[in-house]
Amino acid sequence: MAKYKSRYLELAFYVNGVERKFSGGAYEAKTAEEVTVLNRLSDAEPDTEEPAQVDEVDAEDKPAKAPAKRKANAASSAK
Repeated sequence: MAKYKSRYLELAFYVNGVERKFSGGAYEAKTAEEVTVLNRLSDAEPDTEEPAQVDEVDAEDKPAKAPAKRKANAASSAK
C-alpha cells in the first residue's frame, strides 16, 4: 500500500493494540489503519523517493585517465 521510512532502524508503533515495527528504517503499510497511525508519527515519513535515473554513457565518450605515476620511496633509494 504505502511505504514509510524512519531515521531509526527499528521504530515500533501500535495499531489497534498490536505492535508493528520498522525494519532497517523502512515499513510498508498494508492497511488504512496503519497509514493513519504512521501519518501521525513525527519519526515516520512517507517514502516518496523515486529512483534516480542513471544516464548511460559509453566508454568511448569518456576520455581515458592516464595511469598514476608512482613515486619512489625514500627508504628504497637510500640502500
